[in-house]
Amino acid sequence: MSSVEKRTTRTTTEQTSFGTSSSSSSSSSSGSRSSVNISSATVAKLAFFTVAMIVFPIATYFLTVDRYFEGNATYAGISAAVMANVVLIAYVAAAVMEDSQAGPAPVSVKKQQ
Repeated sequence: MSSVEKRTTRTTTEQTSFGTSSSSSSSSSSGSRSSVNISSATVAKLAFFTVAMIVFPIATYFLTVDRYFEGNATYAGISAAVMANVVLIAYVAAAVMEDSQAGPAPVSVKKQQ
């Protein structure tokens, strides 16, 4: 068995969709539902960033259109787009930090033949 086949077999037997364990070497699970364990903190974080992605850009537009840009909708729209990007970058940073707190990824050791 080549190293690619070993790696593929190990990946499909150890971890299938969403991290659930499976003992078969095929990754198809037609007709069966798998249980997904998602922490409540992850769901709360996703809900917060979903609301932030809706509210912050709209609020930024309406707060800046008359106050800072004197009715110029183009500049207010640009500031809303910047705010949407800020929320997106914050979500990605939070996800990376959450992933790094889980611990380092397992390292595979290759045997020399």
